[in-house]
Amino acid sequence: MIRSLAFNVYFYVLTVLAALIGIVMVPVPTPVLLRALLHRWAQAVVWGMHRIGGMKVEVRGREFLPNKGPVLLANKHHAEVDGVLLAALIPGIAFVAMQELFRIPVIGTILYRLQMIRVDTCGGGKERENLAQFAKRAYDSSRHIAIYPEGNLMAPGERERYRSGIYYLSRDLDLPVTPVATSVGLLWNRRDWHKKAGRAAIEFLPPIETGLDKQTFMRRLEDTIETASDRLIAEFSGRPYTPSRLVLRSQGQTGIDKTGVGELPSAPLAQRLHEG
Repeated sequence: MIRSLAFNVYFYVLTVLAALIGIVMVPVPTPVLLRALLHRWAQAVVWGMHRIGGMKVEVRGREFLPNKGPVLLANKHHAEVDGVLLAALIPGIAFVAMQELFRIPVIGTILYRLQMIRVDTCGGGKERENLAQFAKRAYDSSRHIAIYPEGNLMAPGERERYRSGIYYLSRDLDLPVTPVATSVGLLWNRRDWHKKAGRAAIEFLPPIETGLDKQTFMRRLEDTIETASDRLIAEFSGRPYTPSRLVLRSQGQTGIDKTGVGELPSAPLAQRLHEG
């Protein structure tokens, strides 16, 4: 309990300081310095997780993570820290994030300047157009693009339905997708205040090639991420392997089931990504 409290204090103080520095850097003409700040902040968080909170996160499958972009990553989403772990590993990463985050004072301004990719969980033509445009901008800048196909933070052992935006991004950008599994939720579950000391892992898995039809791609992506995540959960929890169960957190709450985070119609995206 003491380690968890100490880490929380460290994490939030560090985050506030980074945000204050970041907002000062927003007017700088290039986002390069701000991206470097994000990378260093994320590395400091990971250091604090280990040294203060007793949370050691192993990184597996580095050979499947290309050093240079553009790259598409599809990630299991257990905790607030999932993105932090990726930002610590990958300088300049572009996240597909819910538009609600862009409305947070200071944080939203920084996210805009970092050129993160905004998505409206309720869909809509204008927002889908924005997503296509921002994804193309990240692609042209040779950045790694990370998307959470479930669109929700899921507890270990749970899964949401996977939304097909990642398929259209892969198809129209002609990029394979690197699945990312995790068991980090065993230590830092979703937005829980209490963190648990222990070990966990994130694992980069062999990329899924382009050229697959939508149904085959989505089935392979979900099976790959969920099976690997369930395996990691069993390994680091000491419990028997148990397949994840479907939990529809989004239905009836945000309207996400109608369109969804990352759920894009193919025609507008293809048009936007290939125009010009």
